[in-house]
Amino acid sequence: MDYGHPSEFGFKDVINEWKAENFNADSLLTLYKDCGARYFMAMANHHDNFDNYNSKYQPWNSVNMGPKRDLIGEWSKAARKLDLRFGVSVHSSHAWSWYETAQGADTEGPYTGIPYDGKLTKADGKGKWWEGYDPQDLYEQSHKANPNNIVEWSWDSNLGVQTPDSAYITKYYNRVIQLWDDYKPDQIYFDDFVLPLYEIDSTLGLKMAAHFYNTNTKWNGRNEAVMNTKMLNEEQRDAIMLDIEKSNAPDILPDAWQTDECIGTWHYNRQMYYHHRYKQAAEIIPMLVDIVSKNGNLMLNLPLRGDGTLDSDEVKIIREIGAWLKINGEAIYATRPWKVSGEGPSTKKSTSPPDFWKQSFRI
Repeated sequence: MDYGHPSEFGFKDVINEWKAENFNADSLLTLYKDCGARYFMAMANHHDNFDNYNSKYQPWNSVNMGPKRDLIGEWSKAARKLDLRFGVSVHSSHAWSWYETAQGADTEGPYTGIPYDGKLTKADGKGKWWEGYDPQDLYEQSHKANPNNIVEWSWDSNLGVQTPDSAYITKYYNRVIQLWDDYKPDQIYFDDFVLPLYEIDSTLGLKMAAHFYNTNTKWNGRNEAVMNTKMLNEEQRDAIMLDIEKSNAPDILPDAWQTDECIGTWHYNRQMYYHHRYKQAAEIIPMLVDIVSKNGNLMLNLPLRGDGTLDSDEVKIIREIGAWLKINGEAIYATRPWKVSGEGPSTKKSTSPPDFWKQSFRI
């Protein structure tokens, strides 16, 4: 409706529309710190497989196209100026299978059977804005799509999921190592169960973890690196900090952990602003207190508009949280849980909703 048919305008072209022309890391992080943030995490890449930094291994990055800026570099410098711990999030390990939709075509209507742009190559770019770049570096679709037409979180071949080739895995590894070595974050978050590509190569994530911890020890004289992933058992939590997306621990956990939550949707949605549907400070503050009472940290997502700015509702909410923390922060910062995390009706166990991340979903 907005951009045209995906045979003519695919996600690669959305990148060219994004400019982040008003993005200012210094002013945003000054606001966040004033409102109580003690660490900050920036998105290095998402499931779109586009790197928001000066990537040596992914030509589709924010320095070469889109904003034409090293966004992670700007975030990193701003965080260090303000003495904030700096983290990066990496979500791109699943691009191999999650982009398979781009291999498809409409099954009805005027564009029936006309392929989407998922199979385009560098040779197809002559005269286009992306001339000289290979869409396969972004889409990674030089393989057969899942015949079951399922987007699957796991790498379960029994469900028709195609196993990534060694070139894809090596490229992913190199991108992450470069991100760590060049920007020296304190924390890295993987949107994966246990470790990235764990079901395919159980050693890959272990090599990355060893590199993170060893280099951080060299930089700081002791290991201060934090690594987050999901669905960890007790033994794995000795080495990696558990992340619980948009949820909470049922009780106190013995090791530090983190909830990542958003005030609206993960990425900017104008309807959330137009209809004032964000979570309000009065919802977020009790959530923060409950998480901290269970030995956790709250990482709160504030999605930016395409121009790189917050909207007025977001600013209002974060300032209200900051005002509360200025008064009550000593009950939050550097605290540890007591013997119990709650009492009375607040501790009643509710029926948990189905675990979305363990389910396949059809497209």
